[in-house]
Formats: sequence, C-alpha cells, structure tokens
Amino acid sequence: MGVLFLETIDLLSVFKGLNDENKFKLYRELWQKAGNYEVLTNYPLHLDIELSGICNLKCEFCFQNGLINQPLGFMDVELFKQIIDDGVKNGLCAIKLQIRGESFLHPRLFECISYAKNKGVLDVQITTNATLLNRNNIQEIIESGLDAIIFSVDSHHGNSFVQKNNSERYSSTEKSIKELLKYRLKLGRQKPWIRLQSSIPQLDRDSFLKTKNYLKMKFPEADIFVVNRIYNYNNDIDAFPDLHINYELEPCNYLMHRLAIFWNGDITICCADYNNKINLGNVAFKNIKEIWLSARMNAFRQLHKNDKRKDMSPCKHCGACLAAKNNNSIVYDNTKQHCNDYQS
Repeated sequence: MGVLFLETIDLLSVFKGLNDENKFKLYRELWQKAGNYEVLTNYPLHLDIELSGICNLKCEFCFQNGLINQPLGFMDVELFKQIIDDGVKNGLCAIKLQIRGESFLHPRLFECISYAKNKGVLDVQITTNATLLNRNNIQEIIESGLDAIIFSVDSHHGNSFVQKNNSERYSSTEKSIKELLKYRLKLGRQKPWIRLQSSIPQLDRDSFLKTKNYLKMKFPEADIFVVNRIYNYNNDIDAFPDLHINYELEPCNYLMHRLAIFWNGDITICCADYNNKINLGNVAFKNIKEIWLSARMNAFRQLHKNDKRKDMSPCKHCGACLAAKNNNSIVYDNTKQHCNDYQS
C-alpha cells in the first residue's frame, strides 16, 4: 500500500476535549503509528526549530566543521513565535530547539521555551553539547518549563572543547551536568527528563555496552542513556563505513513525524540536509501544513515506503532507521531512536 493512501488524522479533531494527560498519551500513540507508516497526521507532530545555526564547537565529522556553505545566525524571536502560534492552532505536539547549532548561544532561549509551553506545546526539548551549562542557567532550565534536555557527552565533543578553550578542562562540563541532575533531585522534579548520549567510533558490542554502563555510572540520576556511532556528515559519504554492508535502510520515520526549520525560516526534511538542498520553502512564504501534505513530501514518503530510500539524497547515506543484516551487526541506539523517543 502506498503512503498516499494512508489514513489522514486531523489532529485538532482527535485532540478536541482531551486534557493534557490524555492528549499526551494520544500523541505518543500517533507517534508510533505514524512512524510505522500506518497513518499520516495532517500537520507534523513535531518540529525541529533551529534557534541558533551557530555552534561553539567544531567537532570532527560534524557538518559544523567546514561542511555548511550557508550563512548562520540566530532565529528572530518573533519568527519563532509565529511558528509556534501556527503550529498550536494546527495541533502541533512537540518541538526540539536544535538542528545544526548550539541553542544555548541564543540570548532569548528561555523566553522561547516559556512561550512554547504557555501556548500549549506538550513536549519541548533541547539538545546541547552542555559546554555552556553553568550555575547561572541551571535554575532557568528548571523554571522555563522545559520537558527534556539531551546532553551530548563524549570524547570528540571534549576534544573540540579543549582545542577551542585552550586551558579549560572538559570536566567542568560534566560537573555542570551533575549539578543540574542533583538540583532537579533536590527539588523533587521529574522534568526536565534528562538524556545522556555519547557517540563512539568502535564497531564492537563490548565498546557499546562499556560506554553505556560508563554513562549510567557517571550520571546515575539521568533518565535515559543512549550510545550512537559517530556519524560522518559529508553528504557524499556514508554515515558509517559499513552502512550498506551490514545494514538495511528502512523507511525513515522523520518523514512521518517532523519537519526541520532553520534559523532564517527555511524548511527541509531533517538535519541531514544541512545545506537545504531539498528546500521545501520558507515559513515567510509557504504554509507548514501545505508543505507537510504536499505531493512532494508524499513522493519522498512513497520512495521510503517502497524500499527506494537509496534513490533519495541525503537519505541513501544516512545512519538512522536501520536493520542489521546479520547477528554480528550492532543496531546502535541512534539507528532506531530519535530525540523524543522515551525508551532507554
């Protein structure tokens, strides 16, 4: 069955009359069904919104390390509010405030978080390298209403941090994460839930398990621990050297869950299209709902659903949504799990 014939779910209709608890439960049910290409919502369940295209690190293999050929900047707060207002009136459930850059660089980050929560967005998340976390903003994180924070903590972030800060030690970043965890525990809060993720180059299962156990030991108060393989984000190179040898490319659930909006309002399918080659339009001129339900988006979904993902760039090189070809191939956490999946 082609994706063009999927049942289309009107979000406003199915959420009508529900309290936040039941709405959240239904949102997660729809997330599962949409990710399995069983239904198509009439508006993205989730938007990745880039408050900052700028990053304070240049990690090896990252697109921030010389691969982006576009100007980068901070999203205007009024543009952010416009996106949120449009989303909420169409049933938007979740946002993640990061795509290519480091959102803690944005001078009005916490204002944006609070605005989204006050407007009714159920699930507001942020991914950060944690290097700008400190005692001054830990309390703001808790008070802003943020639902989830994902910390990327590993050796290549640490190496980049030390290179850019000379005498400073990356251990100060890990110390700040621990302070946030302890402060949340002291207040007896469950939110924001906190995810620790690390990327490693090794291919063996022992390294995978060793890294995950290390994260659990070092940050025991965290909620979720995820270990990924280091991506190579060059558009012309497979994310992993053995991508097409040891893995099958499955239909990507990004096409069923979300769109990505860069700092200047440009829209694309996900962070893998970091130079906006797909270019779905700009929020100043095109309606998000129309883009989501467009023939072009459905054609992308059709390719994936019909096992023709290799015919689409950058999807043919991407390391998300994979199935192992044999028992010796490790399906790392990031091959199935995205930033607002809750399983550990």
